[in-house]
Amino acid sequence: LIPHDRFETVICLMIIAFMAPVAVSFEGRRWYVHNIEAHLPDFLRELSDMKDIGITLHEAIQRIAGAKLGVLSSELSVASRDIQSGAYVNSALIKMEERIGLVSVKRAISLLVRASEITANLRQIFIIAITDFEYYLKLKRERSNTTIIYVMIIYLSFGIYLYTAYQLNVPFLTAFKGMNVNVDTAGNLTEMFRIGVILATFSGIMAGQFSSNSILAGFKHSIVLLAATIALFVFVM
Repeated sequence: LIPHDRFETVICLMIIAFMAPVAVSFEGRRWYVHNIEAHLPDFLRELSDMKDIGITLHEAIQRIAGAKLGVLSSELSVASRDIQSGAYVNSALIKMEERIGLVSVKRAISLLVRASEITANLRQIFIIAITDFEYYLKLKRERSNTTIIYVMIIYLSFGIYLYTAYQLNVPFLTAFKGMNVNVDTAGNLTEMFRIGVILATFSGIMAGQFSSNSILAGFKHSIVLLAATIALFVFVM
């Protein structure tokens, strides 16, 4: 199945096999975080509206748990069951924020819990929490929109390397076949394959660091670049 450079191909596949489970787990957690954060302002708004019409915090959480708030609905359902089992509302909310494990959510929920212990008039507190959280999400989107340019530059740079490798090993060297010139095409291909594996691995990690400030976020980029490297050096050339 692999006509040449078996060792390099196996190393490449081993790196992909190592990174794939980590990348899936990391992206799953990131999807969970994004889903929670996207629906939290809606949860706070609905909670504020229900408090304004006289519904208790306990009843409001029970009603909102049935709303379509993505993953947050399931977390609210757990909190609602804890309250029905006899737990205090504030305790159930604190347990929920601990399960979610996000600093941004902890800040918003902690503000709500502390305020509810002091006063029953929570409208202004809700407004502060919603405004703060939406500003946080806005900054996060702006950072993501900015860093995507750097990720595109990394992909473009690696694409140029692959294109150069193809041009040097196929059209360029083909021109010398009719001449009496001794060119080590196999050795040259192997060296460029090895360089490609190294570049793909670390370029992907760098892309993750730029885009999400996390090396683990770069694993999916490394897998894509490594797959492109195998496709070119093993199956195309």
